[in-house]
Amino acid sequence: MGTTFKKISKIKYEGPKSKNPPAFKHYNPAEPIEGKTMREHLRFSVVHWHTFRGTGSDPSGVGTAIRPWDDGSNSVANAENRARVAFEFIEKLGAPFYAFHDRDLAWLSQHSTSMK
Repeated sequence: MGTTFKKISKIKYEGPKSKNPPAFKHYNPAEPIEGKTMREHLRFSVVHWHTFRGTGSDPSGVGTAIRPWDDGSNSVANAENRARVAFEFIEKLGAPFYAFHDRDLAWLSQHSTSMK
């Protein structure tokens, strides 16, 4: 597993009384509802651009998102690092799906030979 979020363990359901900030309070993936589990009903995904690339800007102002793992360059090494961090995050969150813009994948596939 990666090292960017090394102080954060896999996010789990702990119930509504949990005092653990990153714990799931209401989403219990194994809980059955109407014959399907929550995991089957709620098919979450993490969107790469909005979670790991977007700056948080809007028509009212510049972005304020700080991404410590992103050096701000358009380099292959930085793109690979962002991808590694994204998959570490997705794994810890337990999200079964992810989404990329076509351009994210096209650029990475054209420029990267060392992704592991």
